[in-house]
Amino acid sequence: MKAIAYLLLPAFMWGLNFHLLKILLADVHFIEAGFWRYLFGAGALFICVRKAGLTWKGFVQNCSGILTVGVLGLFSFNVLLFWGMKFTSSMNASLIVSLSPLATLGLAYIFLGEKINSRQAWGACFGMIGVLYLLAGGNLTAVKNIIFSKGDLLVLSAMLLSASYHIWVNKYASKLPNGHFTLLTSLVCLVAFMIVSPFFTGFHAADYGKRFWIAAIVLGFAGTALTYALWNKGVGEFGAGRAGVFMNMVPLSTAVTGMMFGIEIEGFHIISGILILTGLLISQRRAGVAVPGKTG
Repeated sequence: MKAIAYLLLPAFMWGLNFHLLKILLADVHFIEAGFWRYLFGAGALFICVRKAGLTWKGFVQNCSGILTVGVLGLFSFNVLLFWGMKFTSSMNASLIVSLSPLATLGLAYIFLGEKINSRQAWGACFGMIGVLYLLAGGNLTAVKNIIFSKGDLLVLSAMLLSASYHIWVNKYASKLPNGHFTLLTSLVCLVAFMIVSPFFTGFHAADYGKRFWIAAIVLGFAGTALTYALWNKGVGEFGAGRAGVFMNMVPLSTAVTGMMFGIEIEGFHIISGILILTGLLISQRRAGVAVPGKTG
């Protein structure tokens, strides 16, 4: 049960992140928004693990995995997602990102040899139906009216990187303590934002209001540092394929946490929530020799 919390809590928090991101993007360029997110996120992680024996040798010995996750799984994912949301609707973006669990199952099967059992398949189906019902506002016929744009392609690329992130974490994270791996990959992402930021934006931090800084700090500390530390640990215990199913919780969380921002919960939110949670219960139900962290 504790291991499931490692995945449920980040999935819930990532739903809130969409609202916090909107606050940041109202004041700054999306590249700068990414910089502030990972400045606070990496700072929080450093405070937590600074006395835990972090060494330069650990980075050098695991350089390829850390750079892969930091540059592709974090930096490139954030850039493509933030950029894509400038050209597409929230419904389109959420729908595309919600395909991550299915993409993760496929990639885990191809690259890690993780078998896709019937429970995972049924769980993914229930989850996807719930996500589609949520995004369609209770009217599934609305899905067919979506028109795909340049932004959709950018978000699709981000979704594939999100699915790949789970694979890379499953492959590389076990070679370092979880806190060290999460900090080092976040630092790589932060450095990447620092390198590209001067080409896109000028910083005017003194002009940003209280609302901006509260959103940036919560997004960095809770929405980045805490969530990725827990998620990486959960992926290590459950495997990439099983962990990816929990991403179906993100659109539901986005709707629920929207109440904090004046968005009302309606009947279709409750129905979609039941479908998504049913999918999670089915996919995580033990059967036979299924063991968290093992393939097969």
